[in-house]
Amino acid sequence: MCLISLGTLASQNRDITGKVIDKNSREPIPGVSVFVPELNRGVVTELDGTFSLGSMPERNITVQFSYIGYATQIEVVRLSTSNRQVVIELEETVSNIDEVVVSGAYIMSKESSPISIEKVSRDAILKMPSPSLMTSLTRTPGVNEISLGPGISKPVIRGLSFSRVLSVYQGARFENQQWGADHGLGLSETGIGNIELIKGPASIIYGSGAMAGVVNLIEDKDAAPGTVEGDVNLRGYSNSLGFRTDAGAKGASENGFLWSLRAAAESHADYLDGDGNAVGNTRFNTQNIKAGVGLRKKWGDTRLRYTYLRQNLGIIDEEDVSELVTNRGDRKVQLPFQDVRDHFINSETNIFVGEDRLKATFGYHFNFREEVEGSVDEVDLGLRQSNFMYDIKYAKELFPNVEAILGVQGFYLQNVNYEDANEYLIPDAKKDDRSVYFLLNYNKDKWVAQGGIRYDYRKVTADASADHIVDYGFLLPGEPADRTLTRTFDGVTASAGTTFRPNSAWRFRLNVAQGFRAPDLGELFSNGPHPGTNRFERGSADFVREQNIQSDFGVRYSRSNFSISGEVFYNHIDNYIFFAPTDDFVGDLTVWEFEQADARLYGGELELDIHPTAAKWISASTSYSMVIGQRRSDMSYLPYIPAFRWNQSVDFRLNNVGALKNPYISVLGSYIFDQNREAPLEEATPGYYLLGLNVGSQVMMGGKALDIYISGSNMLNKTYVDHLSLFRPFGVNQMGRNVALNVRIPF
Repeated sequence: MCLISLGTLASQNRDITGKVIDKNSREPIPGVSVFVPELNRGVVTELDGTFSLGSMPERNITVQFSYIGYATQIEVVRLSTSNRQVVIELEETVSNIDEVVVSGAYIMSKESSPISIEKVSRDAILKMPSPSLMTSLTRTPGVNEISLGPGISKPVIRGLSFSRVLSVYQGARFENQQWGADHGLGLSETGIGNIELIKGPASIIYGSGAMAGVVNLIEDKDAAPGTVEGDVNLRGYSNSLGFRTDAGAKGASENGFLWSLRAAAESHADYLDGDGNAVGNTRFNTQNIKAGVGLRKKWGDTRLRYTYLRQNLGIIDEEDVSELVTNRGDRKVQLPFQDVRDHFINSETNIFVGEDRLKATFGYHFNFREEVEGSVDEVDLGLRQSNFMYDIKYAKELFPNVEAILGVQGFYLQNVNYEDANEYLIPDAKKDDRSVYFLLNYNKDKWVAQGGIRYDYRKVTADASADHIVDYGFLLPGEPADRTLTRTFDGVTASAGTTFRPNSAWRFRLNVAQGFRAPDLGELFSNGPHPGTNRFERGSADFVREQNIQSDFGVRYSRSNFSISGEVFYNHIDNYIFFAPTDDFVGDLTVWEFEQADARLYGGELELDIHPTAAKWISASTSYSMVIGQRRSDMSYLPYIPAFRWNQSVDFRLNNVGALKNPYISVLGSYIFDQNREAPLEEATPGYYLLGLNVGSQVMMGGKALDIYISGSNMLNKTYVDHLSLFRPFGVNQMGRNVALNVRIPF
């Protein structure tokens, strides 16, 4: 209430009005999306191309104008003492290399950002859906996934994964025990507008865990004032006989009240590999509910959201793969499996004070993880986590082209073992994380420059004194008398980067950034069997925090017919923590231990986009990405580093046919090279080629435009094993041919 009072006293509001026209014909363009990411609101242009955005704060506002078949245009509108009218000229093209991004702390053009940020839209996910959200993102150069079947996967960015990639959901960090090799990302596409991927250290902005990059799930934009809208998405998969139902509605009143409600359910049977063999117990089921309310006034806006996600995830047993195969359509939970439930409560508030902005984000996350192996009536590993997180930042315009952000950030996490669990892998623990950061942004004409500095302090307390843990015989390193152990991690990090755009054709980007990561609970204190993995895992409380410094350099050249870009990076990591098997056994379980050593990763991405102006009905793109990871001591290779990848796509835009509007055909290919740079005790993985095919169109029915998409992956039904699959040591193949049908019905 104090923040609201401050905003009502200090804020003034203006209107943005204008018109969008075709650059060549000078004709107005109706239906153009006019979107203000900073406020998560927008409108569409009228039949005469005009638009109006009311109650804008008195500050620089970044507005994005986008329409199918035209290049997206980004306009920074400066609102002072009078209303601002703008005329936007859009140019026809099938290529769109620029969009607004919000993940780099400053809202700006993706091409202007000194940080490498890729954006995946909601439409792209619908056109090429996958059972796992992460699989939908892997066509992004430099992005891969580590998976344990289609239901369990987590991101890999330029060779780094696990706790080194931070997930951001509704503006707050998302922690759901993702330190475990067999623990997935745990997020779905429900209610998401787009996804932004930061490639490179982002610890200055997001804190520990962002030393590899960030996966930021951006919420769908608000409804326009005075409207109610919704849609139903129906999807089916041929390979796993899977289906997904997703429905939701949202509305906004004229006086600024916002609301949204969405629910989704998904179910899959066991998948078939390229040889037609069922892979037993790769089935999974999920349920997802999201609800939100908000208020948008002259002083700013505030939103309160709640998300519930439940996942039942089958786990294969490498010793009994064939025994886990049941009838073809069976999707019932069977042993072993994971039962994961998440409750996420989040609030985001923006207060505009003149040309300044105060943003406060708070979140509370409950995570319940149960791994069941022996009997459905007993929990083998049970963990209950609660996490309170906060991020309060103040953005101030120091000069007309210079903005500063000062923020405080942190979280308080508690992790508790179930009393009735049969096994204990880690002790009860608490994390107290606090930080302060300062960022500076300069943006004028051809130059953008950013820099920042951050201080972090984390206190981790492990507690093995509970009676059930004592009775089990769990021991902390060093066996302290009070059965507790405390570790602290702190340090200063900094980053700096710049983008130079001398003209519309060239873009140069250079960024040097530090990242860091405090060891997670598994790496520090694990000392027990991990159900579902057939491993005995052992950590080390002596680990220090990982620290890296990464240099990125990128160039893009763009003309009307094509664009070509390349990025190279070198990542120097001190105290890199990795997981490896040993020759020791505890019972019949192999002991896996965490190790720490200095490492380096280097590589890059190359992209070519061809879109001939003389044949606007066709376009093509190709990309090549590579990364090599090594220990610096003996230059041996690091484990779980992705193979080099070459992607291709050819897209055809067809003429309207009757009720079919904007039909298209896309042919996709991915050549994954041999991964013969294996780590010690790893095996090399042969390369393979995957072919995909997407077709789709809008279908007019009853005055409404239905979106119908059909996508096929692994169309040649290739039998293969991916190097990043956790099934690889067991010789279990990936999914064979899979055809998905998605129908979106608006109302």
